[in-house]
Amino acid sequence: MKKVMVIIDESNSSYDLLVWVLTNLKDVIDSSKVVIFAKQPQNSFTPPTALSSSVGFAQIFYPFSANAELMRLAQEKNTKIALGILDKAKKLCGNHGVKADTFTDVGDVKDIIHKIIQERKINLIAISDQQNRNLKKCLPTTECSLVVVK
Repeated sequence: MKKVMVIIDESNSSYDLLVWVLTNLKDVIDSSKVVIFAKQPQNSFTPPTALSSSVGFAQIFYPFSANAELMRLAQEKNTKIALGILDKAKKLCGNHGVKADTFTDVGDVKDIIHKIIQERKINLIAISDQQNRNLKKCLPTTECSLVVVK
């Protein structure tokens, strides 16, 4: 029994990839579940922790404590988006009679993919040609097969 993982994002090409996998790899995935992964973007917004104002030679600092709250709100938004993407993907799988495990994570893609392959014993990863350009640095070292769909 082979485990197939499909890496998706919000692009239409990701859903086309998933449909291609469900249609063309039907024999492989009939005996197992498809694993669908959507990476959450890392928060790159870092607001200042203090605002300063110059008055002659003196500077006045105003503490700005909303940093943690802004980061939490941004992460919540990213999680909701990723879960929405995965929900749509799971419905597509259901329409093809395939059960899917879906999950999302935050962090470096290279580390996440290697962790997933190890923990879930993935045999085959399917990605789009567009994703291949972004992921080609981390995928050559994986211990499973890779299908790139154009």
